[in-house]
Amino acid sequence: MMNKFIAIVLLISLSGISFSTRAAEKILLTGIETISDSSSYVYLGTVIPLPGNTLAHGLAVHLWADFLKYAYDSGATEINAKANSVSAAIAYHDSGSNYWWNAKIGITQNDTQLTPDDLTNQSRGKQSALKLQLGGEYRFSSAIKMTGIADYVPDREAYWTRLRLLGKIDGQKYHGPEIIFQGDPSYDAQQLGWVITGIAVQEHSLMGAKAGVRKGGDSTSGYIGVELLTFY
Repeated sequence: MMNKFIAIVLLISLSGISFSTRAAEKILLTGIETISDSSSYVYLGTVIPLPGNTLAHGLAVHLWADFLKYAYDSGATEINAKANSVSAAIAYHDSGSNYWWNAKIGITQNDTQLTPDDLTNQSRGKQSALKLQLGGEYRFSSAIKMTGIADYVPDREAYWTRLRLLGKIDGQKYHGPEIIFQGDPSYDAQQLGWVITGIAVQEHSLMGAKAGVRKGGDSTSGYIGVELLTFY
Protein backbone atom coordinates (compact mmCIF):
# COMPACT_ATOMS: atom_id res chain seq x y z
CA MET A 1 0.00 0.00 0.00
CA MET A 2 2.74 2.45 1.00
CA ASN A 3 4.87 1.73 -2.10
CA LYS A 4 1.84 2.17 -4.41
CA PHE A 5 0.95 5.47 -2.76
CA ILE A 6 4.52 6.79 -3.14
CA ALA A 7 4.56 5.73 -6.80
CA ILE A 8 1.28 7.59 -7.48
CA VAL A 9 2.54 10.75 -5.77
CA LEU A 10 5.83 10.72 -7.66
CA LEU A 11 4.08 10.10 -10.99
CA ILE A 12 1.66 12.99 -10.52
CA SER A 13 4.39 15.33 -9.26
CA LEU A 14 6.63 14.59 -12.23
CA SER A 15 3.74 15.10 -14.65
CA GLY A 16 3.15 18.48 -13.02
CA ILE A 17 6.63 19.60 -14.09
CA SER A 18 5.67 19.43 -17.76
CA PHE A 19 2.51 21.54 -17.56
CA SER A 20 1.97 24.50 -19.90
CA THR A 21 4.43 27.40 -19.74
CA ARG A 22 1.63 29.98 -19.41
CA ALA A 23 1.50 32.21 -16.34
CA ALA A 24 1.07 30.24 -13.13
CA GLU A 25 -2.56 29.92 -12.07
CA LYS A 26 -2.42 26.95 -9.68
CA ILE A 27 0.00 25.18 -7.33
CA LEU A 28 0.83 21.48 -7.01
CA LEU A 29 2.55 20.32 -3.80
CA THR A 30 4.07 16.89 -3.16
CA GLY A 31 6.48 15.51 -0.61
CA ILE A 32 7.84 12.50 1.22
CA GLU A 33 9.22 12.33 4.76
CA THR A 34 10.77 9.26 6.34
CA ILE A 35 11.58 9.05 10.02
CA SER A 36 12.18 5.33 10.56
CA ASP A 37 10.81 1.96 9.52
CA SER A 38 7.78 2.67 11.70
CA SER A 39 7.08 6.25 10.66
CA SER A 40 6.69 7.98 7.29
CA TYR A 41 4.53 10.57 5.57
CA VAL A 42 3.58 11.16 1.92
CA TYR A 43 1.35 13.95 0.61
CA LEU A 44 -0.10 15.40 -2.58
CA GLY A 45 -2.06 18.63 -2.78
CA THR A 46 -3.19 21.38 -5.11
CA VAL A 47 -4.41 24.97 -4.77
CA ILE A 48 -6.86 26.26 -7.40
CA PRO A 49 -8.14 29.87 -7.27
CA LEU A 50 -11.86 30.33 -7.86
CA PRO A 51 -12.93 32.32 -10.96
CA GLY A 52 -12.13 36.01 -10.56
CA ASN A 53 -9.53 35.31 -7.84
CA THR A 54 -5.76 34.69 -7.87
CA LEU A 55 -3.18 32.78 -5.83
CA ALA A 56 -2.20 36.06 -4.15
CA HIS A 57 -5.68 37.44 -3.39
CA GLY A 58 -9.13 35.99 -2.87
CA LEU A 59 -10.75 32.59 -2.59
CA ALA A 60 -9.25 29.26 -3.63
CA VAL A 61 -9.99 25.54 -3.36
CA HIS A 62 -7.42 23.40 -1.54
CA LEU A 63 -7.42 19.65 -2.26
CA TRP A 64 -5.18 17.30 -0.26
CA ALA A 65 -4.39 13.58 0.08
CA ASP A 66 -1.83 11.95 2.34
CA PHE A 67 -0.64 8.71 3.91
CA LEU A 68 0.81 8.57 7.43
CA LYS A 69 2.44 5.64 9.19
CA TYR A 70 3.54 5.93 12.82
CA ALA A 71 3.85 4.06 16.12
CA TYR A 72 3.09 5.01 19.70
CA ASP A 73 2.92 3.37 23.13
CA SER A 74 -0.37 2.66 24.88
CA GLY A 75 0.64 1.49 28.32
CA ALA A 76 3.11 -1.35 27.76
CA THR A 77 1.87 -2.02 24.20
CA GLU A 78 3.29 -0.49 21.02
CA ILE A 79 0.52 0.47 18.59
CA ASN A 80 1.29 0.69 14.86
CA ALA A 81 -0.96 3.06 12.92
CA LYS A 82 -1.60 3.55 9.20
CA ALA A 83 -3.78 6.47 8.16
CA ASN A 84 -5.07 7.55 4.74
CA SER A 85 -6.76 10.91 4.44
CA VAL A 86 -8.30 13.17 1.81
CA SER A 87 -9.61 16.68 2.36
CA ALA A 88 -11.18 19.59 0.52
CA ALA A 89 -11.31 23.16 1.77
CA ILE A 90 -12.13 26.72 0.85
CA ALA A 91 -9.39 29.24 1.65
CA TYR A 92 -8.96 32.99 1.63
CA HIS A 93 -5.57 34.25 0.39
CA ASP A 94 -3.98 37.66 0.89
CA SER A 95 -0.51 39.10 0.32
CA GLY A 96 1.56 42.27 0.36
CA SER A 97 5.08 43.38 -0.49
CA ASN A 98 6.63 41.51 2.44
CA TYR A 99 4.01 38.94 3.48
CA TRP A 100 1.37 36.43 2.45
CA TRP A 101 -1.16 34.45 4.43
CA ASN A 102 -4.16 32.17 3.98
CA ALA A 103 -6.84 30.69 6.18
CA LYS A 104 -8.97 27.71 5.24
CA ILE A 105 -11.85 25.60 6.47
CA GLY A 106 -12.79 22.23 5.06
CA ILE A 107 -13.71 18.61 5.57
CA THR A 108 -11.27 15.75 5.98
CA GLN A 109 -12.02 12.03 5.54
CA ASN A 110 -9.66 9.71 7.44
CA ASP A 111 -9.23 5.96 7.60
CA THR A 112 -6.91 4.94 10.47
CA GLN A 113 -6.02 1.29 11.04
CA LEU A 114 -4.36 0.29 14.33
CA THR A 115 -2.39 -2.88 15.07
CA PRO A 116 -3.27 -4.04 17.66
CA ASP A 117 -6.52 -2.10 17.92
CA ASP A 118 -6.62 0.70 20.48
CA LEU A 119 -10.14 1.52 21.66
CA THR A 120 -8.87 4.71 23.39
CA ASN A 121 -7.61 6.25 20.12
CA GLN A 122 -10.15 8.83 18.93
CA SER A 123 -8.78 8.66 15.36
CA ARG A 124 -9.39 4.94 14.79
CA GLY A 125 -11.49 3.75 11.86
CA LYS A 126 -13.18 5.85 9.17
CA GLN A 127 -14.16 9.37 10.18
CA SER A 128 -15.16 12.68 8.64
CA ALA A 129 -14.34 15.88 10.50
CA LEU A 130 -13.95 19.62 10.21
CA LYS A 131 -10.38 20.77 9.53
CA LEU A 132 -8.94 24.26 10.05
CA GLN A 133 -5.64 25.65 8.79
CA LEU A 134 -3.73 28.92 8.97
CA GLY A 135 -0.50 29.58 7.09
CA GLY A 136 1.69 32.47 6.10
CA GLU A 137 5.06 34.07 5.52
CA TYR A 138 6.66 37.32 6.69
CA ARG A 139 9.85 38.82 5.22
CA PHE A 140 11.93 40.73 7.77
CA SER A 141 14.30 41.82 4.99
CA SER A 142 15.37 40.76 1.50
CA ALA A 143 17.48 38.03 3.11
CA ILE A 144 15.44 36.73 6.08
CA LYS A 145 11.89 35.39 6.26
CA MET A 146 9.70 33.33 8.58
CA THR A 147 7.04 30.85 7.44
CA GLY A 148 4.46 29.03 9.49
CA ILE A 149 1.55 26.67 9.12
CA ALA A 150 -0.90 25.17 11.61
CA ASP A 151 -3.58 22.47 11.17
CA TYR A 152 -6.26 21.59 13.70
CA VAL A 153 -9.07 19.02 13.68
CA PRO A 154 -11.37 19.99 16.61
CA ASP A 155 -13.35 16.73 16.79
CA ARG A 156 -10.17 14.67 17.32
CA GLU A 157 -8.11 17.37 19.04
CA ALA A 158 -5.46 16.60 16.42
CA TYR A 159 -2.87 19.24 15.56
CA TRP A 160 0.15 19.77 13.32
CA THR A 161 2.19 22.97 13.27
CA ARG A 162 5.49 23.98 11.67
CA LEU A 163 7.66 27.10 11.92
CA ARG A 164 10.68 27.89 9.72
CA LEU A 165 13.19 30.77 9.97
CA LEU A 166 15.02 31.01 6.64
CA GLY A 167 18.00 32.95 5.36
CA LYS A 168 18.65 33.62 1.68
CA ILE A 169 21.49 31.79 -0.06
CA ASP A 170 21.03 33.14 -3.59
CA GLY A 171 18.23 33.48 -6.12
CA GLN A 172 15.20 31.66 -4.72
CA LYS A 173 17.20 29.37 -2.42
CA TYR A 174 16.80 29.72 1.34
CA HIS A 175 17.93 27.61 4.29
CA GLY A 176 17.42 27.53 8.02
CA PRO A 177 15.92 25.69 11.01
CA GLU A 178 12.43 24.23 11.24
CA ILE A 179 10.48 23.04 14.25
CA ILE A 180 7.36 20.85 14.11
CA PHE A 181 4.81 19.92 16.78
CA GLN A 182 2.12 17.32 16.13
CA GLY A 183 -0.18 14.96 17.96
CA ASP A 184 -3.60 14.17 19.38
CA PRO A 185 -4.79 12.76 22.73
CA SER A 186 -3.09 9.42 21.87
CA TYR A 187 0.40 10.66 20.98
CA ASP A 188 2.61 13.70 20.55
CA ALA A 189 5.86 14.30 18.71
CA GLN A 190 8.33 17.11 18.06
CA GLN A 191 10.83 17.59 15.25
CA LEU A 192 13.83 19.91 14.96
CA GLY A 193 15.76 20.08 11.72
CA TRP A 194 17.40 22.05 8.94
CA VAL A 195 15.78 22.75 5.59
CA ILE A 196 16.85 24.14 2.22
CA THR A 197 14.14 25.38 -0.16
CA GLY A 198 13.85 27.00 -3.58
CA ILE A 199 16.11 24.63 -5.54
CA ALA A 200 15.07 25.02 -9.19
CA VAL A 201 14.51 21.65 -10.91
CA GLN A 202 12.45 22.88 -13.89
CA GLU A 203 11.22 26.24 -15.13
CA HIS A 204 8.11 26.11 -12.95
CA SER A 205 9.20 23.75 -10.14
CA LEU A 206 11.12 24.27 -6.91
CA MET A 207 12.43 21.51 -4.66
CA GLY A 208 13.27 21.46 -0.98
CA ALA A 209 15.11 19.00 1.25
CA LYS A 210 15.33 18.64 5.02
CA ALA A 211 16.84 16.53 7.76
CA GLY A 212 16.71 16.54 11.54
CA VAL A 213 15.72 14.78 14.74
CA ARG A 214 12.26 13.64 15.85
CA LYS A 215 11.20 12.87 19.41
CA GLY A 216 8.00 10.92 20.02
CA GLY A 217 7.25 9.58 23.47
CA ASP A 218 10.41 7.97 24.83
CA SER A 219 12.04 7.43 21.43
CA THR A 220 14.27 9.72 19.37
CA SER A 221 15.22 9.18 15.73
CA GLY A 222 16.40 11.07 12.66
CA TYR A 223 14.23 12.15 9.74
CA ILE A 224 14.79 13.18 6.12
CA GLY A 225 12.37 14.63 3.60
CA VAL A 226 11.94 16.00 0.10
CA GLU A 227 9.23 18.43 -1.08
CA LEU A 228 8.28 19.74 -4.52
CA LEU A 229 6.35 22.89 -5.41
CA THR A 230 5.11 23.29 -9.01
CA PHE A 231 3.32 26.31 -10.50
CA TYR A 232 1.12 25.63 -13.52
